[in-house]
Amino acid sequence: MHGHIQIRKAIAIAAAAAAVVAVGACGSSSGSGQDAGKLTVAWWGNQQRNERQQKVDDMFAQQNGITIDGQYSQFADYWQKLATNAAGRQMPDVIAMDFAYLNQYIENGLLEPLDDYVSSGKLNLKDVDDNTVSAGRGDDGKLYALPSGVNAPAVIYNKTLLDSLGITIPDNWTLDDFQNIAREVYAKTGVRTAYGYLDNTYNLEYNLRAHDVELFKDGKLGTEDTTYYAEYFKVFENGYKEGWHLPAELYTEITLNAIEQDPLVSFTSTDRQSWCSLMFSSQVTSFASVNDSNELALAPWPSANVTKSNYVHPSMYWAVTKSSKNKDMAVKFVDFYTNNTDAADIMLTDRGIPVSSAIIDHISPKLTKYEKVAADFQKATVANSSPINPPAPAKAAEINSRVIKEVEEQIMYGKMDAQQAAADFVRQSAEVLG
Repeated sequence: MHGHIQIRKAIAIAAAAAAVVAVGACGSSSGSGQDAGKLTVAWWGNQQRNERQQKVDDMFAQQNGITIDGQYSQFADYWQKLATNAAGRQMPDVIAMDFAYLNQYIENGLLEPLDDYVSSGKLNLKDVDDNTVSAGRGDDGKLYALPSGVNAPAVIYNKTLLDSLGITIPDNWTLDDFQNIAREVYAKTGVRTAYGYLDNTYNLEYNLRAHDVELFKDGKLGTEDTTYYAEYFKVFENGYKEGWHLPAELYTEITLNAIEQDPLVSFTSTDRQSWCSLMFSSQVTSFASVNDSNELALAPWPSANVTKSNYVHPSMYWAVTKSSKNKDMAVKFVDFYTNNTDAADIMLTDRGIPVSSAIIDHISPKLTKYEKVAADFQKATVANSSPINPPAPAKAAEINSRVIKEVEEQIMYGKMDAQQAAADFVRQSAEVLG
């Protein structure tokens, strides 16, 4: 969900937005043309997900005496098809939805509110935490989409190395804790640190949440007070000046966000090695598949208040379309996917960690070692987190892909200190957001 996915999302949003916005009035259309014995379900995914989802669809169809038309696409194609379907008033009954697109589809009246189905018991959320559910609510407070899986911000770290040094990460660690560990690891081993350099604004946003500040609010920056931004950029300044952060030059030699090249698991010497990587929880399995010579473990991203900063992030959602003629059956499908143990046995963690705590417990014995690490971490995060921020405005794509990276480069090449970087970030971001 980092890096290249953000760029793909920005392109896809631009392509889909024009079509979606043009059909706002069609949300009240009754005409999906479906008969009562058929349900159309659409999602994006790779071959493994498609095969698993087809099995779940077949199971649900057999139990309910219906047929399911499963429609799957690659990520970019999916949004183009969905926009075309919306324009033609022929949307599927159940659609996979993404965090970055959710508000567009809500604002254009294309999604069915689910609150009445929850209160009636048709959609059972008793084992789903409120912070997870809140990620599917619109600005009006209504529930329009239910996460089908979640991740959590996670520092993936080399536990073998830290254990050898007698270092234990505190439960709710601060930026000072993080930097002190970075200093100690570097002093004793020469191994450096990676603090999400040249990534998007997720980590900055995480730190602002500790101070009850949103990065983006009403299409603008949530605050222009440089104090909050400087706190974040100071980590890079200290890492550059004291030598414990990986140097900027190294990042010109590797492909950003390519896990197989991440210095946590891929390095040729200690000065090119990191003891940590700021990612999301489910990615630990991919890191371990690259290099399992060291034990990997997860900790929340550090901040001044981890509970305020922390959140669970939907990997994707299920939503029922306003135009569906089979809304009860569509909701029943979402409930089945969320709560049925047989469906869970098929999907496992394909869309992230399941949102139901009961389902997590059910599948846990079937998970691989690091899938279980991610699942346990997600359960712990739910109890130590706050509701996720609303999606960033569309214009923020440039801040993610260009502005924050340019500012961090200036710091890591010694051309700016944290205060200058904070001022430059605020200035450039305000210009981008207009």
